[in-house]
Amino acid sequence: ALPISIVDVSVEPSDVMICFVASDHEMAKRVADKLDTRGLSVWNEHSADKAPPGITGKALMQTKVFAFIVSEESACSSFCEDIVSFAYISNKPIVAAAVSDEGTIQAFLNAGLRLTLAELPWVYFDDASRKKQKMDDLIKNVNDLLEKAGQTESDDRAEIGRSSFQSTIRKRDLFATKAQKSSIAMETSTILEASEKGKEQAVDDAGKLMTFWERSFGDAADVPWFKFQQAFLNEYQSRLQRLLSDDNTQWLLHLLRNEIFDGDDEATREKFMAFRGKSREKHVFWKRASQMAIEKYNMHQVFDMDSSVRLTAVENLSKFSSPAVIDALLKLLDDVDPNIRAVAAISLARTEVTNAKISEKLIRSLKDPDRLVRESGCLALGHLKVEKAVSHIVALWRNDAISHVRGAAEVALTNIGGAEAEKAIHMTKVLSDEMKVLGKARTF
Repeated sequence: ALPISIVDVSVEPSDVMICFVASDHEMAKRVADKLDTRGLSVWNEHSADKAPPGITGKALMQTKVFAFIVSEESACSSFCEDIVSFAYISNKPIVAAAVSDEGTIQAFLNAGLRLTLAELPWVYFDDASRKKQKMDDLIKNVNDLLEKAGQTESDDRAEIGRSSFQSTIRKRDLFATKAQKSSIAMETSTILEASEKGKEQAVDDAGKLMTFWERSFGDAADVPWFKFQQAFLNEYQSRLQRLLSDDNTQWLLHLLRNEIFDGDDEATREKFMAFRGKSREKHVFWKRASQMAIEKYNMHQVFDMDSSVRLTAVENLSKFSSPAVIDALLKLLDDVDPNIRAVAAISLARTEVTNAKISEKLIRSLKDPDRLVRESGCLALGHLKVEKAVSHIVALWRNDAISHVRGAAEVALTNIGGAEAEKAIHMTKVLSDEMKVLGKARTF
């Protein structure tokens, strides 16, 4: 068995899970009661900040739609931030209900939450005279998402190997209710359309909309990174100013450079188009860039060692082993934190998905300087029965200085089985027995 588990908590399936903090209990109850009158089952038994360990994550896995009650308190709650991130990476439809006006709420959201929630349906309960209408809007959003969620029940495993952006954006676009997105997203989109109308409507000789690269660099095959960075800042200045601080913008630029251009000093058209894709729709590059940032932020939020939902996420990864999750976990195997690397290895095993890329990355983890990462790599490879890892695991079993790692290697070899593993196990045990006999022999 893989060495990460949580206390079993029984949670009934629900149509809607409501995430809230204790101070917003009354609001959560009003929403739950209204949903109940519409015949929908609701989970709102515990506030995020008071719930027993593991139960909110379990409730999330058993629900169809995730509703977040957003207030000054919940916007600052690490528990809520964790569960929102978990909802996002597990591709749950999300709707946000704010207890006050947008300006107040947005001021308390950090950059990660602001990016994550910007393109999703919002309802602001900031006008006492329109509470009934606002509640009806919220119920409509929930019903729309329930209907759309039914359209995405096809198995995500069929999409392993495709672009994680293609599959994830497809779902996110379906879940987004355009008429009721947050007004910051609509305002930003409107400003972007107005301020960059000439750029976004620029067409080539065939009358097709030009890509960001074509607008900025024409037919150039490559440009220095600093020129690409400046062009990005110039074109998307309005969006960046409204969604991110200066520090967060620098983080996004660092992410673009490393993820798209492998950290090189030059940006190439080939790598840009491989990332962007061939679509001629507006804002495709921005959409993919922001999607990448959102995924990176939420994956770290969920799998951080201090996350309140990390263990539940690991336990349930096989239920949402989407390409986005697989790709993000592979990247986490290179994280600077050895705890994150160890969790990523175990989490990849939990997805029950294996391919050449996953196998190679896990085999590489056997040489990690941290013993927990090596141990986790062994157990993951054994769980996935990666036969080509046998010789690497045998080397670890025979030579690693840490007994726990050697034990994990032996377990992995037993799980993988096959002639090579069985021969290695047999030979090592024969040699071990012979050495024990020689050790006990007396010399006269």
